[in-house]
Formats: sequence, structure tokens, C-alpha cells
Amino acid sequence: MCRLLPLFASVLLAAPALRAEQKAKDPKPLEVAATRDERVTVLQQEIDRLRGEMAALREEVKRLRADSAKAGDSGIAARIEAIEARQAKLEAELARIAEELKQTGDALDQISEGDRKRPAITVYGTLQATKYDDRDSIFDAEAFEIVLSGRPHPRLSFFAEIEFERAASVGGPRGGEIVLEQAYVSYTFAQLFSVRTGVLLVPFGNVNVDHFAPRRDVVRKPLVSYAIAPSDWTDNGVQVAGRRLFGASWLLEYEASVIAGLDSHITSAGTRAARQPFGVDNNGNKALAGRFAIKRSTSFETGISGYTGKYDDQNRRRLDGWAADLRADIRSLRLTGEFDHFSVDRGGMEMSHLRGYYVRASYDLHGGFLRALAKDFDDPQLTLVAQYDWARIDGPNEVSGGFERNQETGFTLGVAYRPSRQWVLKVNHETNKATNRPLQRGEIKGWLGSVGFVF
Repeated sequence: MCRLLPLFASVLLAAPALRAEQKAKDPKPLEVAATRDERVTVLQQEIDRLRGEMAALREEVKRLRADSAKAGDSGIAARIEAIEARQAKLEAELARIAEELKQTGDALDQISEGDRKRPAITVYGTLQATKYDDRDSIFDAEAFEIVLSGRPHPRLSFFAEIEFERAASVGGPRGGEIVLEQAYVSYTFAQLFSVRTGVLLVPFGNVNVDHFAPRRDVVRKPLVSYAIAPSDWTDNGVQVAGRRLFGASWLLEYEASVIAGLDSHITSAGTRAARQPFGVDNNGNKALAGRFAIKRSTSFETGISGYTGKYDDQNRRRLDGWAADLRADIRSLRLTGEFDHFSVDRGGMEMSHLRGYYVRASYDLHGGFLRALAKDFDDPQLTLVAQYDWARIDGPNEVSGGFERNQETGFTLGVAYRPSRQWVLKVNHETNKATNRPLQRGEIKGWLGSVGFVF
């Protein structure tokens, strides 16, 4: 045992130097952190690392002293002194980084009042092209959206998203519409509790992952987000939300909303027709919707959602639903999925059930020929993607009222090329099948393409 101690102590003392050398080779050192917020995060991670290393050194000193008392080896004392000297250096480095962290945080707090109050404007949009079998090809400028946000006070903020959907003209022969998708003000009492009021995105499923089309790896939103949970699903109401950090990288988040809810137009075709106009409630009952999520950095997120509320005009029958979603990054592989289920009380008749899911696998390629293709961009990316959709609805036909069961599936293969996060070109091939009546696409297959942007 005593013969192994010198070798172990040498490795222990050399490890920090090796880590320092590796850090020097790191392409993202502290000095090139993209923003001061990122710098704060990196500094905090460095403090956590140093504290862990110091704890390991303390344990090693205790063990060496115990071995020294048993073996009576005077050489161990010298090694203990060397470790304690290293510990003193770590403590000095820890104090320096803690002071740097404080100064960086102070700099963030000293942002000028004018900059802090200035609203931010973001725009995004998509152009789609489709060519399904036995149909004409179509160009569709599907959407152009303006996002406004701001924080006039550290505890007050606002967010608004205005969509110009196929709005070449509104109310004219060319069709289109302008939709206020979100518009709310938030009052933050604490990190764990804030209140939002206004037009809210209903927290049900992983809408935050797939809501913004240019960020999505496939052209169309999943079938379950169209027929089962009627995305984009927004409603007037009040929402409480919060988050809490656990450890260095785990984050818990929740959103809970009181909204008008869906009305009685829930049929074998789905829930899209049950979204009520703003400022309207068919029965006076308020629905509850919420989502609880666990995140780890940007590589993992899982959530569970719930919905309950009366939906009929007589305020007697209840609609209940739940959803589970997952997103996980495993190096270059990204897995995303969601399952939704709603149960509809039909008042003595057979219960209606709406259920569906999607699973998506995306694989990111970097470097190589992509850098040659996009020389002026930092990290061009090509994503290979496959997605499977399934949805089934048991309910009354919206015309005849007869009970029926409709089912639809879809399989998508495609690629998405991003020279940067601001622009994407997507090409997909879809194969869709329907049993009984179609829920969205029906029995059809063909090609889709889109160009999306976020600025």
C-alpha cells in the first residue's frame, strides 16, 4: 500500500495541470464567452469544479494521515505538505474566480436604463412548396410573424406574437388573416412565481419545442398537434409560472392557466373547431391547463400536462386530457416525441376519446463539406430526420351526429440544412394513410419543401 501512495499522489498532483492544459486547448475559453450571461454560467461551473476538487484533496489528506499513523512512514508527511500547498493554490484561484463572478454580475446589473427599457423585435416566417401525387404543385407563403418583447422593469415584462397568415390581403378575394397568437404581460414576484395575463399559449404538450416552424426539423407540425391538441392553441386567461434551478444544470419549470377553454364543437374530426373566439365563453365555466417540466441544460426535457373543464353550453359535461412529452439530445442524435389523450363525457352516450402521438429522430452533421459550402458561417449543420405520426378519434360526426372512429398515420423522411440558426431549408417526403375519414391529410403521399427564417 505504501509503495502505491507516491504514484497515487503524483497522479493527483498532476491532474490539475492536465486539466489546465486541456482547458487551454478548449475552443470556448472564458475569454470568448458569447455574452455576459454565458460568462456568469461558465464562471459558476468553474467554481463548482474547483470546490469538488478541493473536497477530493481534503479526503486524500485525511487518508494519507491515517496511513502515516499506521505505517510510520515519514515520507508521507512530505506528500501531505505538497497536497496542502496545492489546496492553498486552489483556494486562491477559487477566491479570484468568485470575485470575477461578482464583478461580471455587477456589470450585468449596471446596464443602462435606456437599453433595459428598449423593446426587442424579432421576425420569422416560412415559404412552403408542396407536390403531392395527382395534385398540382403549390407555393404557399404560409406565415410571417412579428414578435415584440421587452422588460421595462426587472419584475415586469411583456411578450406579443402577431401572425400574418397567408395575408396577401385581409377580407379580400386573396384571403388570409392576421392572428394575435400571444400577447401577455408578466409580473414576477420571485423566480418561482410570476403572473401572466392576456392572450396565452395553452401549456399542453411540447408546444414550446414545435411552435416556431423554423426551429422544427420537419416542414409540417405533427398530426397530434393539429387534430388532438389544436395548435396553435391560444386563449384569454391568467397564468402562473415559475422555475427553480437544482444543482448546476437541472431546472424545474411549471405553467398553470385559467382559461375559457374549448367548447362543444369536439367531433370525430378533432378539436380545432372547438377553439372559441377571444372574449367568448359558451358556458361561463373556466378550464384549467398546466404543464410541469424537468430540464437538464439544453440536452434534455420531459414534461407532463393536464387539462380539465366543462365544454357544453349547459355547463354539465366535462372534457379531461393529459399529455406527456420528451426531448433528449444524445451527442448528434436528437429524439423528440409527444403523446396526447382527451376523454369527452357525452352525457349517457358512449365516451369520446381523442388520442395520438408522434416520435421524431434527428441526426445532426457538422463540419467537412458543410464548412466548404457555407464558408462565411460559424457552424453550418445538416440534419437527417425521420418522423412517425398516429392519431385516432372516436366521436360523433359533425354533420350526421352518428358515432364513428377515424384514424390517420403519417411517415416523414427528410433533411434540414441550416448554415446558421437564422435560416433553414427543409425537404421532406410524406406518406400518409387514413382509415375511414381523414383527420388532416388523408390517403396521400408526396414532397414538401420550405425555407424558414428567424431574425
